Amino acid sequence: MDTESELLRRIKHLDADALAETFDMYYDSIYSYIYYRVHHVQTAEDLTAKVFQRLLQHLHSGNGPDRNLRAWLFRVAYNLIVDDSRRQTHRNHDPLLETMPASNHNIEEFIVTNQLIEKVYFALSTLTDKQQHVILLRYLIGMTPTEIANVLDVTVGSVKALQHRGLERLRNEMELQQGDTGNGR
Repeated sequence: MDTESELLRRIKHLDADALAETFDMYYDSIYSYIYYRVHHVQTAEDLTAKVFQRLLQHLHSGNGPDRNLRAWLFRVAYNLIVDDSRRQTHRNHDPLLETMPASNHNIEEFIVTNQLIEKVYFALSTLTDKQQHVILLRYLIGMTPTEIANVLDVTVGSVKALQHRGLERLRNEMELQQGDTGNGR
């Protein structure tokens, strides 16, 4: 496996193996990031495909990332998520049905797990948009504050502040949910 700088050099020359390696290296993490923002499998797949389509379009036009390929790809993903959320006011689907187990022997575990997932999704929804992105990029994808700053086009200090406030708000919301036993949360 190449270093990112060597991989970037090769993809700028439209090396097919390097493009395939880039896809293999980044697809899963970009898909996960997008899925946790849109909560819909087909939309996440479509937006992830658009990330790589944009990369190819930029490379064919002689543009594309000059450094930090990972941050460039996630910045495209971030922009696509923002654009998608502006277009979609709501989605008529139940994300839990997408993962329903085929057999009934684990249904109780499935229900408990999905109740927890719904609580986490709700808690995440109480964060600002940028706080959500910072938390997901930091803890789901494992990016450094510097990489996140490049993706969101903010300072590292802003990333750290967003992370701190976001985690504090998540903690408070989860504590509220633990104490709230009967009003539907």
